[in-house]
Amino acid sequence: MRELSEGEKARLNAFLSAKNLKLRGIIARGHSSFVFLVSHRGKMFALKLEREDSGRKEMLKKEVTNLKKANRFGIGPKLYDYNSKLNVVLMEFVPGKPFREWLSTNIKRAELLEFLEELFYQAAILDKIGLDHGQLCGRGINILVRENKPVIIDFEKASQRRKPHNFSKLFAWLFMNESSGLARRVREILLKK
Repeated sequence: MRELSEGEKARLNAFLSAKNLKLRGIIARGHSSFVFLVSHRGKMFALKLEREDSGRKEMLKKEVTNLKKANRFGIGPKLYDYNSKLNVVLMEFVPGKPFREWLSTNIKRAELLEFLEELFYQAAILDKIGLDHGQLCGRGINILVRENKPVIIDFEKASQRRKPHNFSKLFAWLFMNESSGLARRVREILLKK
């Protein structure tokens, strides 16, 4: 992935300066944004900066709208700030592992059952409020695990127009998918006595 352009650096620095934030490092470089770890008075935050060459313009505006809706029900990282001119979102930093990594550790059956119960509860809430995440399944990277609890992240491709299928897609992915190594690992842990 490429480094930040001069324009992206300028937008990032303008937001950091305006909010008195300190840059701690980069968390991720995606196709449409960069995600940074920043801090203010010892508290850590995730800062998402839209890439200039993103094919999905106004992606952050959409993410903010979707995240606000999810946050009303305690789902997703807490949204703190959004600057539409700089195309920057400031949200809660979620310390934890992606679902896939967490599954590769020594997870007990009871821990996984509790985790899945909460994950399916959140998926059902998203369905009920008409918000289709669109990217819960697959590599397990949009589900973080904090203190053995799921935190659904990355709402930029979520839709309030598509018919939501979060619960059914999760179920099919984890319990009916024969080709996913992650799904096989879930079933392996659940079938242990």
